[in-house]
Amino acid sequence: MAKSVKLINNGLRVNPDLQKERDTGTFNIVELTNIIDGGPERTKRRHELEQLLFSDPVFTNPNRAFLSKSQLYDYGVQKSVKLFHLKRKYQWNEEDYFMAESLLRKEISLSLHHTMFIPAIERLATDEQKAKWLPLAQSFKILGTYAQTELGHGTNLLGLETTATFDQSTDEFVLRTPKITSMKWWPGGLGKSSTHAIVLAQLIIDNKSYGMHPFMVQLRSLDDHTPLPGIKVGDIGPKIAINTVDNGFLILNQVRIPRDQMLMKNAKVSRSGKFTSVGNSKANYATMMLVRVNMTNWAANIACGSVTAAMRYSCVRRQSALKPGGEEEQVINYQSQQYKLFPALATAYALTFASQQLHDYYYKIYPQLARGSYTNLAELHSQSSALKAISGELSVHHSEICRRACGGHGYLWYAGLGEAVAGGASIITAEGENTVLYQQTARYLMKQVALNVSGQTLNGFTSYLNNDDIYVNPIEKSEHCHDLQILTDIYQNMANRIIKKTAHRLHADMSSGLEQHIAWNKNMIQLVRSAQVHSHMSIVKAFITSVQSLVLSPVLKQVLHRLCVFYCLYGIINNSGDFIETSSINLNQLELMREEEIKLLSQIRPDAVSLVDAFDIHDETLCSVLGVYDGNVYEKLYESTQQEPMNKTDVHPSYYKYIRDLLHSTPQSKL
Repeated sequence: MAKSVKLINNGLRVNPDLQKERDTGTFNIVELTNIIDGGPERTKRRHELEQLLFSDPVFTNPNRAFLSKSQLYDYGVQKSVKLFHLKRKYQWNEEDYFMAESLLRKEISLSLHHTMFIPAIERLATDEQKAKWLPLAQSFKILGTYAQTELGHGTNLLGLETTATFDQSTDEFVLRTPKITSMKWWPGGLGKSSTHAIVLAQLIIDNKSYGMHPFMVQLRSLDDHTPLPGIKVGDIGPKIAINTVDNGFLILNQVRIPRDQMLMKNAKVSRSGKFTSVGNSKANYATMMLVRVNMTNWAANIACGSVTAAMRYSCVRRQSALKPGGEEEQVINYQSQQYKLFPALATAYALTFASQQLHDYYYKIYPQLARGSYTNLAELHSQSSALKAISGELSVHHSEICRRACGGHGYLWYAGLGEAVAGGASIITAEGENTVLYQQTARYLMKQVALNVSGQTLNGFTSYLNNDDIYVNPIEKSEHCHDLQILTDIYQNMANRIIKKTAHRLHADMSSGLEQHIAWNKNMIQLVRSAQVHSHMSIVKAFITSVQSLVLSPVLKQVLHRLCVFYCLYGIINNSGDFIETSSINLNQLELMREEEIKLLSQIRPDAVSLVDAFDIHDETLCSVLGVYDGNVYEKLYESTQQEPMNKTDVHPSYYKYIRDLLHSTPQSKL
């Protein structure tokens, strides 16, 4: 029997259908929650922070749907500042702070101060510069953002047009955005909040460009917050979602800063104007890679929240009857509904484990980068690009399926699912548009294939490319479809063959005399496809290795193994062309997998609610009337209408302005 994490204390009993689901679960929910959180102490700490935050009216949001953009921003700033005060009051470490911030699901306005500004100082500044800037940022004496993207340039960092020209006579850099396309555009917190920005600009010394480098630029007065001379800054306007954040534009007109405000960990400019490269220039991308790592976690959180809301609602909602004349059936009992939600459930777990593994890999590699060792930098860049791209796409795809699975009610703002889809969509283009990121991963994969062809044994995330043996799929009976090693081999063979086939085509085109850039564009569709199959395989492998390596009770081991097998089979069946084309499976094996996939639906069904309950998402974090823990969906839906300003009066003013005359007018006869 499942053991629930939370108790209901709002005076309403738990919906009986939802309680029945919890009573019939087969595993201990707390055990799985602890694994997702990273241990029982982290779960305990999260509950303490939830109690602290959600007992404060600042962090509850019943009327957010009806706020203007300016009011949303004001609301987000209030939350941010209160969170900063709590961090200072309780002396939270960074882990506590980020845990608290995650509970608010990106509804705060000043998040980039911690997620990009401070990490950029830590990664790009010298020790002396860190000693100056970090205490100011950590004590909130200054508020900052990271200004890289321009109006005319996003992912193509080499094309950035903002310039920082060294003036040796004054020992200063002069920053300019010379064209309309040069202005910084999109950085969060830039529009109205930040006093400082780390600006990425092309370094110019004696009319010679030395590439992109980071510069600390003060934007606003620390006395009255007005923009400084030469700086024009503002908000870029309403977005599809996340309007608590003031994404901004920045125009720089001959803005002068001292030479020591170029962050010089990886490159230096002397008083005489001599440029010296200290390390790998790509190390300047360390902050961006960290954000991509974090975005995989944001994508996982969105997927977890969406499937939680849809799964609970599907157990509460009854619709029609399977047996004529019988009781209306829980929607979750329809196989078609299960085939919408169980893939979303499995994907949420797959993304959770994959994001955790990527996070661990980043913090394993980062100390090496900090010491100036860049051996694993290219792999980190490739893998963070790949997983950021596929995580966002999978999260948005399955969140939209969850929204549709809730029927008409899923279209309501208070359902929370539309906002999840819209907010998740930002991941697809933020910090690198996905198609471009897939190309960056593909470029790394092509280099890895070339190394392997030259006789080098590959390690890490591309070690599967070493395998050139004749592949024989051993699936002959249903039990083989549940063997995680067999499923791993199937995915790795598929990815191996597609990637190497693409590499062969690219090499053949270049050998025929095509210039590299022409050959690349000619094969771009296959190159992107290569990165996508590598990304998909990486997610699958992360799920499998987690299930295999985690210390679990036998019951929970079986539950997660079953869900993992379902995820693998679903991925094969829904991308069957890739697997058939590469002879990773044949048509008979595909049919056998379809049969096993359908069987797994009924096996997952008893634990469906327990598996979403294990995410342990607080109602205030979830923000969904359809997904409330107590299952009192219809009461919550009606309560939400009482927040609607139009319902404050029985008759809307438009009646007196337009409708009354229409209803009481006498039709004019034709002459």
